Amino acid sequence: MLKKILASLGISFIGFFAAYSFAFAVDLPERDGVYDVPERPNLRVRVFVHEPKPVVVLPSLVCSSDPESQSVVSPAGWRLPSGVWNYRLNLGSVPGSVGSANIATISAQAFGYWSDATSGKVAFNNAGTTSASRANLDGQNIIAWGRTQGTALGVTYTWYYKSTGLAVETDTIMNKKFKWSWTPYTSSVCGLEGTYDAQNILTHELGHWLGMNDEYNGAFVDNTMYGYGSPAEVKKDTLTVGDVLGVSALYQ
Repeated sequence: MLKKILASLGISFIGFFAAYSFAFAVDLPERDGVYDVPERPNLRVRVFVHEPKPVVVLPSLVCSSDPESQSVVSPAGWRLPSGVWNYRLNLGSVPGSVGSANIATISAQAFGYWSDATSGKVAFNNAGTTSASRANLDGQNIIAWGRTQGTALGVTYTWYYKSTGLAVETDTIMNKKFKWSWTPYTSSVCGLEGTYDAQNILTHELGHWLGMNDEYNGAFVDNTMYGYGSPAEVKKDTLTVGDVLGVSALYQ
C-alpha cells in the first residue's frame, strides 16, 4: 500500500527511505549540545564532543600511578534501560595502529567497567559488526572510526525520550584524522607517545552512553569523565571512585 501511495505521488519507495534517513544522518550537528530530532518530536539527541586537552607547556609524562579522584561526576539527563544493551563494531574502520582484532577486547573491557558500576543493572552485548561509520538513528548502537568535525577526538550521540529520560540509541564516532594506538592497561605504563590510546578515549565516550556528563573543573582532571583527552594517556581506561559514584547513583 505504501509503495502504491508513493508511486501515485511520483516518489520511489527507495527514495522515500533515503530521504527519511537523510534527515537523521546528514543534519546531525557535530557541536556540543542538546537538539531536537527531525520528525521525532518525542526525542532529543545529546551530542558530546571530546576535545584534545589544550596545552600551553608540554608536560612530561608521569606514569608511575593511576591517580584516584573522589569528585562525583554529574548526570547528563538520561540513562539506559535496565537489561542488555547491544552494540556493533565497525571493524573495517579501526586504524591499523589499533588493530581490528583488538577492538572487541578494548570495547568489552571498557563496557565491563561501566556495567560493574551499575551493579549489573545494565549489561552490554557485542551484537556483531556494522558497516556504518556515521551516527544515524537507525536502530544500531555503533562504535566506529570516521569523519568528525576537525578538532574532536570523538563524538558521541545519544537519542533519548524527553518524557522518560530513557535512551533509545547511542553512537560513538572516533576521529580517524588523529594518530591512534592501543596499550593494554597497567597503572605504571604510558601509551605510545604522540598518539591517543583507543581504550582511554573510548572508555570516556562510553560514560556518555550510560548518562554521564563531561566535567571540566580541575577537581575532575583524573576522572575518566574529564572533558579533555591527552596523548599517551591510559589512566582513563579504568574508572575513579567519583566516576563510579556518579553512575551508580543513576542506576540505584
